[in-house]
Amino acid sequence: MSKPPVLKIAAVQLLLVSLASAAWYLLGNPVTALSIFLGGALCALPNAYFALRAFRHSGARAASRVVESFYRAETGKFVLTLCGFAAVFVAVRPINAAALFISYSLCVIVQWLLVARLVR
Repeated sequence: MSKPPVLKIAAVQLLLVSLASAAWYLLGNPVTALSIFLGGALCALPNAYFALRAFRHSGARAASRVVESFYRAETGKFVLTLCGFAAVFVAVRPINAAALFISYSLCVIVQWLLVARLVR
């Protein structure tokens, strides 16, 4: 079975956030760089989980399994995102919360744009 094309979106998100994080690190702000990377990872990794879980089944005969996979994948993605944010705020000190949320938000926007491009 081939990998779902939406898995590529998570790879692009991780690449972009890694580049942005490296740029901030080179500019001399390692706390912001780490916050940017973590924010992007909190978006990209649950998306990768969703892609792997949601697209395990295909075909008309597997319709009920497809729907069930999507619900379970979305629930898992939501739980991973919540636990990820909780873990970051508990375990990472110091953190730049603004950079974390901006990076997460930009990754969500990148996801929307790439999904729209994939659908066309």
